[in-house]
Amino acid sequence: MPTYLAAENAVTQAVSNANFLEANIYALPFPDNSFDAIFSHALFEHLQEPVKALQELSRVLKPGGIIGLRSPDWGGFLITPTTPELEKVMSYYKWIQQQNSGNLYVGRELRALLRKAGFTNINASASYECYEPLSLITEYLALRIETSQNIEQAVEKGWTDEQTITAMSRALRELSQHPDGFFAQAWCEVVGQKV
Repeated sequence: MPTYLAAENAVTQAVSNANFLEANIYALPFPDNSFDAIFSHALFEHLQEPVKALQELSRVLKPGGIIGLRSPDWGGFLITPTTPELEKVMSYYKWIQQQNSGNLYVGRELRALLRKAGFTNINASASYECYEPLSLITEYLALRIETSQNIEQAVEKGWTDEQTITAMSRALRELSQHPDGFFAQAWCEVVGQKV
């Protein structure tokens, strides 16, 4: 969520004890040992260097501080009713993420990443998010497909075409209206401690 939206939401909900700042995860603008706890949600699947990011988070975390991470894992999608177009959606969206050098299966690796970055007392878990209403996820994915910066590259290389993109977006929007439609996504969570 962009910083300005988070700040607007805080004002709307009368939250006055929060600050919002955008920063580079690899070079945070905070002194060493600044925070008692750190939480990251839906970030690590987008990073090229997750251990480097965790080392930077460790730098700003106080000794004994707690870190929590939560990221999706693409090994656990549940979608029904399935159609060939929806299968293309998942393959194409996966391709988009990979073009951005992300790791769609980072959720299952969070424990190992924390350990590599020097954290201890690591506990991992997994859960499912069932999207209700379905339009929350289907519209998000449709817009990501329609506005992807990689569309021209994909069309040029013959991986897709405008007609297929339109069909994929339509299939997502139809799923959101289907009386039996269901979309669930696996998420992995991990909590660790800085020595």
